[in-house]
This record gives sequence, structure tokens and C-alpha cells, in this order.
Amino acid sequence: MNSVFLTNDDRKISIIAGLLLLGLTLTTGITVYNAMRQQIETVLGRGLTGALDGKALLFETRIEKGIEDTRALALRPFIVQFMQELNENINNETASNNLTRNVNSLTQIGFSAVIIYDRNDNILSQVGTFSSNENPSIQLDTDSSSKLIWDNIFVLRTTAYVFNQGNKIGRITTEIKLPNLTRSFLDIQSVGRSVEFLICAKLPKNRQALSCLISSHTTVRLTHLGIGPDKEIISPKIMALSGKSGVAPALDYRNIPVIEAYTFLPTLGILMTLKLDQDELFMPINDKLKDIILYLVALIVAEILLLNWFIRKLISTEKEARLSKVKAEEYSIELANKEKELRKRLKEITCLYEIRREMELEMSIDGVCQKIFKHLIPALQYPNASVAEILINEKRYASQEHKKNLLIEAQPSRVAEIIKLPRSNDRESIFNFFIQSNIYINHKNYCYLRVYYAQDVSGSHVEEQKFIDAIASDLEGWIELRQLEEALVSVAEGQVHKIGQELHDNVGQQIAAVAFQASALELQISDPDAPRDKIAELAASITLQAQNLVVTIKQLSKVLLPFELEANGLISALQTLATRIAATYNINCDFTNNIGNEEVDNVIALNLYRVAQEAVNNAIFHGKAKNISITLSIKELDERFLHLTICDDGRGFNESSAEENLFSGMGIKIMHYRAKQLNGKLTILRRNDSGVEVHFLAPVNQRDN
Repeated sequence: MNSVFLTNDDRKISIIAGLLLLGLTLTTGITVYNAMRQQIETVLGRGLTGALDGKALLFETRIEKGIEDTRALALRPFIVQFMQELNENINNETASNNLTRNVNSLTQIGFSAVIIYDRNDNILSQVGTFSSNENPSIQLDTDSSSKLIWDNIFVLRTTAYVFNQGNKIGRITTEIKLPNLTRSFLDIQSVGRSVEFLICAKLPKNRQALSCLISSHTTVRLTHLGIGPDKEIISPKIMALSGKSGVAPALDYRNIPVIEAYTFLPTLGILMTLKLDQDELFMPINDKLKDIILYLVALIVAEILLLNWFIRKLISTEKEARLSKVKAEEYSIELANKEKELRKRLKEITCLYEIRREMELEMSIDGVCQKIFKHLIPALQYPNASVAEILINEKRYASQEHKKNLLIEAQPSRVAEIIKLPRSNDRESIFNFFIQSNIYINHKNYCYLRVYYAQDVSGSHVEEQKFIDAIASDLEGWIELRQLEEALVSVAEGQVHKIGQELHDNVGQQIAAVAFQASALELQISDPDAPRDKIAELAASITLQAQNLVVTIKQLSKVLLPFELEANGLISALQTLATRIAATYNINCDFTNNIGNEEVDNVIALNLYRVAQEAVNNAIFHGKAKNISITLSIKELDERFLHLTICDDGRGFNESSAEENLFSGMGIKIMHYRAKQLNGKLTILRRNDSGVEVHFLAPVNQRDN
């Protein structure tokens, strides 16, 4: 009977446990499935938001620049003067020719078409061909009349009124082609097959509807979307119009569930969205769902069989369990000791976290040291019998129990006083043992962090040595970061001074000369007896000086921003750099491209270009090099790296002072900082014959890092 009773009981337990396992397994599967959907939705949303923010910034920057260029055109003195003369006399051939010559030159500075009207809407001059009004377009909500036209390429049409002494004398309408915006608008295939990129603006006559340009996987089209109360109640577009940005699930104009990132450009009055169908997003999970169900059924059956087997073994293992209990008690004692050690380590980890967190907010070395003491002493093994000390730049900082937070000069005699043999009357304040971690600043060791222990403290200090090593390493990083920030500020101030001096000494003088000749031209024009050839000669001189001034300003702007890099990419920018260096300094400077048409991320490209600039300048000004070689290639290691090499035949550096040359200069520090930011590596080598080799490695796939 007992055997039968136990068998029936085992069966009941098996059935109940099997049902519990079935419920738990199904619950776990459903929870994992929902978590995977949410995780995928979150990750994709971040990707869509990042892609949309980049496109929005590009659109806002380019369109605002185009509008400002047109506004600046309406303020040009010569155009205003010639328009005023033609308003007074429409048959003035001299003013008409001068205006036409000025308008024709506008196609050379980025305008694809320009037309000028007088105050009676008569056409005074025109150059280029305007896009058809039948092309899809959206109206921009700006101070000037501007619209974005799609003509197989984005075209910005802007109208600006021209005023002379407060009176409107006409208007200028321009068109500028925007190839960069076109590429950004069409380049969405990498997101997915169902992705769509929308640029929308409210219709002028119907504020409850949007006019939207939609770029999909196959086509670009214009459509109108309603945003009234009978449409999308809390749609991403309505949230974007209220000035918000983000990502959210929604039903699009096709009534299809999508994940949609949205943002609003208030200066242009347009909203932008980037969306992807949820069916495509969750297709891999849905395809695998049937297989997962089969696996779950097999898992449940296996669990029930194993559970039945375990129950039958339960009674036979009861005695073994009693023996295991004794061993478990022994293990619990050991675990208690390990738990004590872990609590100590956790206290140290918490201390490191607090120190690092407060370091980010502290700007002075005094404050950083006091924050370290604040968290370090309580985290030590014997906080009541320990004192911490930091020596930096011949200044010594001590914890509160030692010298009451006073900042004193570090003198060897005082350090020796701390660790000398104790006297009977002051035994409690004397320390005879310490652990120390050196602090290296610019690869030089003249600082340290010490922890002193009272005489009666004993035990191992291996873990605490690692602990203060970590704090010293964090302090090194903080000091180097502050030094680098000071260096960057110094470099920036120097550049601002140089640019200001260039504007004052060169550009300012040229503008003054143009102004002087313009005054002379005004006097000659007012003189009816003045020869026309002299007036034309003076006007031509002013035009030539203005053109030279434009060239000077462009050259100055190239120092601030590598336009070639932004417009044509890294390869073209490095080739242009080599050509300009060779022509400017009359040396041999060549560039070799070994990566073909490999696309380079904008952030990586800018850092590679700046490193090449700095290395070439060092070779010219410090190395006095006559031959410089720039090479860009792909290097296959654990992953793919972009390898930039700059070699020169200059004087190189002296091996005895190599460390000082490689780590003390501002430019070298900034180059190392760029390498660190890209998870790359910068190496500077002395060539066997003469000169220096600079090697800069940066991972191609920055997003994976």
C-alpha cells in the first residue's frame, strides 16, 4: 500500500508540475517574444532618429544658406544702383549692360538661374533656365518667398525684394540646385525596402492639410495628407508640428502600421519623417515563430519526462541530501567570508564610481583631490586608521584628518616626519607603513597617491594597492584631459587672433581701397564733363579689386572649413591639399589613393584630413622637408582599418629628446586625441635615412565600436 500510495502521489506531483512547467514555458516564450519586438522597435527607432536628425541638419543648413545668399544678392550696391537707374529710365543701355554683366556672373558662384524685375514687374535681366512651375514643390515658411522644388533634383527658388533708401525698387528671384540634399533625400534604401522619407509643409490655403514630398524605394512623388481631427489624432506629424522630435509607432496615410521618426525645422516651417513598415521590421521573428513553437512543444515534453524521472529519484537521494547539508553549511561559512570580501570590493567599486562621477563636474585640482579624499577614506579597509595624501606639481593635498585640508608645499623632511619611528606621546598620529601609486603626466612621473596606515594595522594590502592604482589612473586621465582642454582653448584663441589679424591687415585694407575708389567713381559720375572712359576704367578697377577680395575671403574660409572635403569627399580633399602644399611652398607633395571608391564616414574623414594637415605642416615648418608623401589605404587586422601615412625627408627628431618631441607639442596632443576619439592609433616613427613617418589607423566601421 505504501508503495502504491507513493506512486500515485508521484503521479499527482508530475501532473501538477507538468502543468506549471507548461504555463511557465509559454509565459516565458511570450515574454521573450514581446521583449524582442520591443527591443527591435527601440533599436530601429534610434537608428531612424539618428538618420533623420542628420538629414534634417543638412536640409536646414543648405536651405538657410541658399536663402541668405539670395538676400545678400538683393543688397549688392551695384545691382541696387543699376536697378534704380533702370527704374528711372528703362532705356538706359549702360545700366542695362552693367546689370546684365553682373547677373551673368552669378552662375559662377552657385546660382543656376536668376531673374530681376523692376518695381513694375518688368524683367530687367535674366540668366539660366528656371524649373517649371508644374514640378512638385513645397512652400517654405520663411521671411522671404521661398519654395523647395523637385525637378529630379532639389531646386531652391527664393524671391527677395530690393530696396533703395527705404523704397522698393524691384525684386530678385533665384534658383539654386542642391545636389547634396538630393542625395540625402534618395539615399534611404539601406534602411529597408518599405522605407519612406517625407518632407511636408502646411498648405497656405488649408492649414489642416500638408503638402508632402515622399521618397520611397522606387519613386519620388508629391501628395497631400490631412491632419484634421477626423484623421490622425495624435500622429507623429501633429507632434512634429508642435515642435517635438522623436520616434513612435503609428498608422500612415495607407493605414499600415509603421515605425516613424519625426522632427520639425521651425526656421523653414517644414516637418520631416522617416518611416518603415512594421511588417518588414518583424518579418524575421514571424518567419521563425512556427519553428519556435515546435521547439517549445518538444521542450515541454522533455521537461515533463525529466521531471517524472527526478521525482522517482527523489526518495533515493534523500540521504544524500542530508550529507550534502553538512557540506552546504561548510560552504556557507566559506561563502560568508567571500561575501565579506565582495562587500569590500563593492565598496571600492562604488567609491570609484562616485569619484569618476564627481570628477566630470569638477574643474579645479583642489576640488578633485578633496572629492577623492571624501570617497577614498571610507572605502579603505581601516578608514579610522588611514590617511591619504596626493602630491601634484610640488603641491601636497592631504585628507581631513591630516593637516585639516590645508594645502602645503611638499618637502622631503615633512614626508619623512610622517613615516619616522613613533614617539610615546604622539603614537596615534604617527604612521609607519604606506602604499603608493605613481601618477604619470605627459609620460613623466613626478606625482603620487599615498595611503598611510597606523602602526597597529596588519593584513594584506594587495587589493587596496589595485584600488588606489585605479584612482591614480583616473586622476591621470582627468589631469591630461584638463591640459588638453587648455591646449585646445589656446590653439583656438591663436587661430582667432590670426584670422582677426588677416581680416584687419589684408581684407580690411582691400575693402578700404574699394570704398575709396567707389567714392571717386561717385564724384566722376556726378560730374557731367568727366570722360566716360575714365569712369569705365575706375569701375573696372573696383570690379577687379572686389573679385580679388572674394578670392581672399574664400582662401581664408578654406582654413576654417575644408569645403572640398564636404563637397567631394576625403580623396578629393587630400589630393587638393597635396596640390596646394606643393604650389604654395614649392616642394614635392604627392597623394596616393589605395582605397578606390571606398566610402568614408564624415567624422572619420574630417579627423583624417586634420591629421594630414597637422603632419604636413609639422614636416614643412619644423622638419624643413622638401619631399612629402601622403598615402591612404585599407589595412586588414582583426577588423578593417583606414591607414593614413605621411612621410617626409625633413630633419626628423633627436632620439635623446624623442619623448619630449612626441608628447609635449599641442598639435601632437590633438592628433593623439583624435586617434583616441576614433578608437584608433597614432604612431610617429623616425626614418632610417631622414625625416619622419606618421601612421594613423582608424576603424572603418565606427558604429560597431
